[in-house]
Amino acid sequence: MKPLLRLKPYIRPYLWLIVASLLLAIPLSAIRASPGPLLKYFVDEVLVSRNAGKLALFPIIAIGIYLVNFFVRFGHYYFLRVVIARVNQKVKNDLYEHILGLSADYFTTRSTGTLISRVGADPQYIDAGLACINTLAREPLTFLFLFAHAMMLNWKLTLLTFLVIPPLAWVFSATGRNLKRYIARITEENSRLYSTLQESFTGVRVIKMFGLEGYVKRKFLDRSEQFTKFLLKTAVLEETSHPMVEILTSFIIALVIYFGGRQVLGGQMTAGELQDFIISFGLMMNPLRQMNDVNLRLSQASAACARIFEVMDWKGRLHEPVQPAPLKSFEKGIRVEDVSFAYPDEPGRKVLDGISFPVRRGQMVALVGASGAGKSSFVSLLPRIFDVTEGRILIDGHDIRELALEDLRRQIAVVNQDVFLFNDTIEENIRCGKLTATDAEIREAARRAHALEFIERLPQGFATVIGDRGQKLSGGERQRLSIARAFLREAPILILDEATSSLDTASERAVQSALDELMKNRTTLVIAHRLSTVRHADQILVLKEGRIVEQGKHDELMAMGGEYARFNLVAETPVT
Repeated sequence: MKPLLRLKPYIRPYLWLIVASLLLAIPLSAIRASPGPLLKYFVDEVLVSRNAGKLALFPIIAIGIYLVNFFVRFGHYYFLRVVIARVNQKVKNDLYEHILGLSADYFTTRSTGTLISRVGADPQYIDAGLACINTLAREPLTFLFLFAHAMMLNWKLTLLTFLVIPPLAWVFSATGRNLKRYIARITEENSRLYSTLQESFTGVRVIKMFGLEGYVKRKFLDRSEQFTKFLLKTAVLEETSHPMVEILTSFIIALVIYFGGRQVLGGQMTAGELQDFIISFGLMMNPLRQMNDVNLRLSQASAACARIFEVMDWKGRLHEPVQPAPLKSFEKGIRVEDVSFAYPDEPGRKVLDGISFPVRRGQMVALVGASGAGKSSFVSLLPRIFDVTEGRILIDGHDIRELALEDLRRQIAVVNQDVFLFNDTIEENIRCGKLTATDAEIREAARRAHALEFIERLPQGFATVIGDRGQKLSGGERQRLSIARAFLREAPILILDEATSSLDTASERAVQSALDELMKNRTTLVIAHRLSTVRHADQILVLKEGRIVEQGKHDELMAMGGEYARFNLVAETPVT
């Protein structure tokens, strides 16, 4: 149960509500222990004595008790529900914020579904665990009230009931131990299920294009079956433990009826006292059953907490400098010095190996090469999505690791081949380039990106919701929204990562026209497969297996007849 202790900082602000709930457990427990004494009073003082006056009083007492019970019970449960809701909210918020702040390698080595499960599903188990707080106070108190009353009625019969305690303790221990193991597996299988759902829904177009419905369906059904198997194993444990508790208590009830009956027949107890004792004993067993439930819920919550705080303990590999160097504007240029890079999950495989080159302010530098040459890996290093493994990258003479991330990234705009758009309006998607932008600035950015024409044709214009990842728009339209973001950002450094490689000819012309305007007066790094887009670059770097193998202008490299020239011959769109 140690993982549960890490919830203390989340619970501390609401201790007063917990204390109030626990204090209300005292009168509530007393009320719950009252049926036995009330029934004894009714049998012995009203029915046996045939007292008509007291008969009229009894219903008034009963109604009064349950009216008090209404208000006490409401406060007892509601106060804790507030704690549960707020702690759940804070855990989810912190978990989401922490995951969002992790370095990119955590997202490349773990499925999206796993991370969604950690944020969305695991905190629900904590809710059930927190709900046990008032049970832990209320049920033992109820037991003690009933136990004290039973001792006053007949201490011998009360001690007889203690025979049930050792086997009940064994049931609780065995159930909790095994349940915790199964809950850990359930949460793992649930995360795989989430992952399959996420892949199926985000990749639905590819699935339908290639007729993969049967494949993804089988994959989902297999994951669903594994999840259900462990869910049923948990159900076996839970549904076995409850009847076992009842079986054990039935033996004690049988003994109480037998020995209590003998005492009534011998004149040592009245019939009302025996009836009171049996009811009190039955009510006394309910707290024990409730504590079994508590044992199950706390085991589930403990397993969930272990998973949640495992994520909280993940540490990002990108570190902000303690005293960042100032960078308010970009004035001179970029220098790449002997940079090598390997992804954190594969440290032995270098995707970049000792590359060096300068980029002067205002230059256009192109990186070309076959897939896997390291081009996209490099442009992930400049904005510090990843950090270099060796060497350094300098902007205006400052190692980028010495700059505040916010200052560094403010200088950079990116237009990717795979445009990410939110399921929101066109206006809000463009505003991502500059969150403080006015409507007029957004409209001007759209105009400069050659997007205004298609936006105004839409029934709701800028207020059009474009669907998940912008699926209601064409590839060229999505790309122009991405370019509008870059215009709005007004960053001096521009990265174009194969921005036109997946477009048809008509869309490419519109996008290329927007890109030509975007590149004016900016320092631009271009990655392209279509070499026609880089022939006017000030410098072309040819990468092969993570190394720069050729460097120069288009005409110079073509004259060399080397890697660039060969790559140009087989390119999808040859230079003419």
